Amino acid sequence: MINEAVILVGGKGLRLGKITKKIPKPLIEINRKPFLDYLINFFIRFKIKKIFLITKYKYEIFHKKYHNKIINGTRIKCINQKKFFGTSGSIKKVINKLDDKFFLSNGDTIFDINLYDFQKKLKNNLVGILACSDSQKMSERYSLFKKKGKKIASSGIYLFRKNKINSHLICPGSLENEVIKKIPSYKFKRIVYKKKFLDIGTPNDLKKAKNFLNNFDKKKCAFLDRDGVINYDYGYVHKKNNFRWKKNIFKAIKFLNDNNYFVVVVTNQSGIGRGFYNCEDVENLHNWINKKLFSKGCLIDHFYYAPYYALSKKKKFRKNKKLRKPDIGMFERAQREINIDKKGSFFVGDSQNDREAARKFKIKYFNVDTKTDLYKLLKKKISC
Repeated sequence: MINEAVILVGGKGLRLGKITKKIPKPLIEINRKPFLDYLINFFIRFKIKKIFLITKYKYEIFHKKYHNKIINGTRIKCINQKKFFGTSGSIKKVINKLDDKFFLSNGDTIFDINLYDFQKKLKNNLVGILACSDSQKMSERYSLFKKKGKKIASSGIYLFRKNKINSHLICPGSLENEVIKKIPSYKFKRIVYKKKFLDIGTPNDLKKAKNFLNNFDKKKCAFLDRDGVINYDYGYVHKKNNFRWKKNIFKAIKFLNDNNYFVVVVTNQSGIGRGFYNCEDVENLHNWINKKLFSKGCLIDHFYYAPYYALSKKKKFRKNKKLRKPDIGMFERAQREINIDKKGSFFVGDSQNDREAARKFKIKYFNVDTKTDLYKLLKKKISC
């Protein structure tokens, strides 16, 4: 799993004219939030633990706002460069501080792709890969390439292997024009995603950004029960050795990730209150689940569990606190922590309690049983 990302935020943003005379382009507020915050949150979703901001123009603003800050467990570090070295030179100057594998992103573009799927494609023999889009009108100001006779555009998100890209980097220099184009195609790949990406490089782009980022920020959510939906329910499942995945569940979760759904598990775990196992057992199992999902190019964004049992010997587990389904406390907690688009969200469960929870929370409900193939159900039920 890749833990580091580098974001290039040092440019002057000259195409934006007066707008960037007082504030750097990545810090322009859109929907009352700096553009850079959207990009940082995107990387945090995919468990990036350290983000380096490479600054130059008005660097002091970045340092004051972000340097050494920790956001949801991710540390932000600012590295100021005294000269403009170009995109290649900027990486060359800091590469010794980075892990062997790292993401690189421009600070003025965003591309809502599944980064776990993206990083699975970096094979051992590759220098790096680049995410590209073929779903929008192409402009010559993007780095354009041809694949099978069709124009594709660089989205500005790369994944590099440090020990292989370092010898190709030049300082000063352009990553796209002087480095990437000279690397043989069998060593560097371009992965095409049929999605739009946002670039805020011109005043016209900024006008489009408000609606794009509102949709980007407000997430459709797929709530899933755990036992009976993700795995077969043998009763009080709490260890990996009695955890059995349901058919095509990896494909189902990846399908949701690829189509921009947040995936959230909401599960009753009265076995904790009954004393059969503890909270640490459940959390260890959930961590193991996500490690397995990562190997398949997908993830569950959040796990919520209700440990309560009315007759528990431990007082703290007797009171429901409205978390246990059919109450909707777990859903409401997710809503506080994620900007959820309820209209586009749904819940998949396997019991009457699950059905009732969906009704109370006012989202769609899909029921499954032991024979249900969730991937086929989702392909049929939801339009992406």
